[in-house]
Amino acid sequence: MAARISWIDNLKALAIFFVVLGHTVGLPLAVQKLIFSFHMPIFFFLSGMLVKAKTFDQPASTFINSRLRKRLTPYFFFAAISFAAWLALFRHFGTQAAKDISPWRALAGIFYGLGIDDWLTINITLWFFLCLLITECLFFPIAKQGHRDRSIIFLIGCSIVGYVDTWFYGAGGLKLPWCIDIAVTTVVFYGAGHLSQPLINRLNYDRIRLILAALPIGAVYAVCSLMNAKVAIVAGVYGNYALFYLAAFSGIGFWILIAMIMPGNRLMRRIGAGTLVIFPMHLLVFPFITAILIYVLKWPPDIRYHSITLSIGYALISIGVLLPISDLIMRHAPVLLGLPSSKTKD
Repeated sequence: MAARISWIDNLKALAIFFVVLGHTVGLPLAVQKLIFSFHMPIFFFLSGMLVKAKTFDQPASTFINSRLRKRLTPYFFFAAISFAAWLALFRHFGTQAAKDISPWRALAGIFYGLGIDDWLTINITLWFFLCLLITECLFFPIAKQGHRDRSIIFLIGCSIVGYVDTWFYGAGGLKLPWCIDIAVTTVVFYGAGHLSQPLINRLNYDRIRLILAALPIGAVYAVCSLMNAKVAIVAGVYGNYALFYLAAFSGIGFWILIAMIMPGNRLMRRIGAGTLVIFPMHLLVFPFITAILIYVLKWPPDIRYHSITLSIGYALISIGVLLPISDLIMRHAPVLLGLPSSKTKD
């Protein structure tokens, strides 16, 4: 049990690091492909893997009400913080100033909840909360039936429908609010995570075996990621259907094995526990790091576009800054994150 808890903490910490790193601007295209091919799928996979089977035994109204609370509470909490920061500061500098987006449109974007076309210009990461909510509601009816084969057929069908939808989604067609279109694809990873629970529980935690398994899976992950286009799930950009799913699932498998191989420690536990704060707030930290580099240290403004080392620095500093904030919220106001004050999990 200790080993299982440890690797899940490790995996959450690794996943959030790659999310933050992926949002920096100094990464080579190959590194971007390796990160974007799996870093959002793994969060949906984790969400499905960690939800208990009894959750789907609830009446639909109970399930939906609980999900609305768990997802919309942090969504609007972080949206309020992001809108205030954008209105008072960020919209007056850099690319935000060049876009000259109306505060009314930015406010409307919070309720539209779309992660592209500058609807969530205040903080694009917020799309995840809404997409996860829709994803959970999509999977609930099929999971409630308890038929594994039907669930697999449903997920395969969603993978096809979600991919076909991208032919229209990225071509100026109607984009549904709250990332409903995208949820048809993300439910594949959420459902796969839930269905994988028995398999993952049976894994042998012998490090030699894990390393031997990670090598070929990592090779598939690297090859398929690099052969495919750069994935952007929020924008419905998946590249080749087969390469997209092969890279995503092999990437998930590879990093699960790496998380199991890694020893657990207090820092990884803290980072893993802080994902609910780090995920939606790291883009609010980036501009302050940039301001210090340019106005205090007098570095050239374009240096951050050409340095992977600086990108890693952005990621580590952002996580370091947000860890105490996460600890504070988790300790004194977990309800703002959609969590019960007792910190029980469903």
